[in-house]
Amino acid sequence: MKKALLFSLGISILSIVCIVLIGLSLLSGRFFPGTYIENVDVSLLKREEAQELFSQKRQDAYHLVIIDKNGHQENLYGKDIQLRYDSDFSHIPKPDSFYLLFSLGKKKNYDLEGSLHYDEAALDAFITKYLEKHDSDEEARAAFLTAYIPGKGYAVGDEQWSGKIDRDKFRTMLIQAISEGSSQIDLREGDFYQKPEAKTEELKPVAEEKNKNLQALLRYNFSGETVELTPDRYHQWMENGEFNKKALKDYVKELKALTDTAGKERAFHTEDGRVLLLKGKYGFSLSVKKEEAALLTNLKSNEAVSREAEYDTVAPGRGASDLGNTYVEVDIAKQKIFYVENGEIKLSSDCVTGNVSRNNGTPDGIYPLTYKTKNATLKGEDYETKVSYWMPFNRGIGFHDAWWRNRFGGNIYLRGGSHGCVNLPPQIAKDLYQFVYQGMPIICHH
Repeated sequence: MKKALLFSLGISILSIVCIVLIGLSLLSGRFFPGTYIENVDVSLLKREEAQELFSQKRQDAYHLVIIDKNGHQENLYGKDIQLRYDSDFSHIPKPDSFYLLFSLGKKKNYDLEGSLHYDEAALDAFITKYLEKHDSDEEARAAFLTAYIPGKGYAVGDEQWSGKIDRDKFRTMLIQAISEGSSQIDLREGDFYQKPEAKTEELKPVAEEKNKNLQALLRYNFSGETVELTPDRYHQWMENGEFNKKALKDYVKELKALTDTAGKERAFHTEDGRVLLLKGKYGFSLSVKKEEAALLTNLKSNEAVSREAEYDTVAPGRGASDLGNTYVEVDIAKQKIFYVENGEIKLSSDCVTGNVSRNNGTPDGIYPLTYKTKNATLKGEDYETKVSYWMPFNRGIGFHDAWWRNRFGGNIYLRGGSHGCVNLPPQIAKDLYQFVYQGMPIICHH
């Protein structure tokens, strides 16, 4: 009985040993069931197969982003350089011992150990291709003060790195990034490009100083029409921090030519219903001297200003009807004057105009009344006459009382006329003096 029991036990042990040996034989070169590497189940997988699996996984997973000086990105993938991983499984037990008996049914996770390798020829080919695309012959350029930029002023232009990438430094950086498993390299952060001398900070105050003198904005109001003068125009007038007065004067002259209405032909409806086309000094006449001084003051103030221009003469408005409906009409052919107020004749009288026979005829035209004064002395080459009321409108030609005359109107002016003025009866001169004002339109015609 005892011998039979021992025999049975021996048979059982022998069977188990045989099973283990058979199992070890079948698992030769494979991983134990329940073996994981980096959470990948490699149970019963041959080590050569695991080697290929993890090498492919590392190649597929590798992705390096390369950023050049302009921020452009290029990708380097593991396949581009034939990346491979030589796994080292020596730290993972082999199924060649009775350890199998104690590991069956148990899960064990191991770290992947090994070394990364790449094809150097493939890496050099990638570098060559990259440089062909991203390399350039641009030279390094320091920061600089820009020319005037419309709407912005002066600025500091960015410095520019050279376009040439140092191949050796680039290759060294790539190898380091591959070895360390880096996901990105930025060529702006290394010495891959030649960099210029830093000048940005020293140029900023220069730009600020130039822009400090370009803050003024001038808006002219020409009877509802706006003309703007901005730094985009007047920055050209600056020389060493001062405004070029010739350039400023040229602009004022340009403004005058654009906006003056004085001297332009106008249609005038006469007292007797005719329509005449007349010219003259009446209208808006911009004063170059006064406007030049005012403009310079505005520009130096560095402020926004809205105003009207400075004039020598003005009119009630602009356009075809700028004469208004209050004026003095002088009909030379009829030797009559008419003071019209708000479209109605308030005063009319005979008069005597310039002597035609002596070439002193009163000229046709539309003029603004220059001024008016009492008790004036009129002087010429052959005369000196005191008058009580003097109202000039065309240089030395004007209205005044002719106390020495006892007749007015008719054909007196043809041979016995004045030196060019409009002679009036004393009472009419007095009355007219009360009505007229500086700038009032005076219309002379035949």
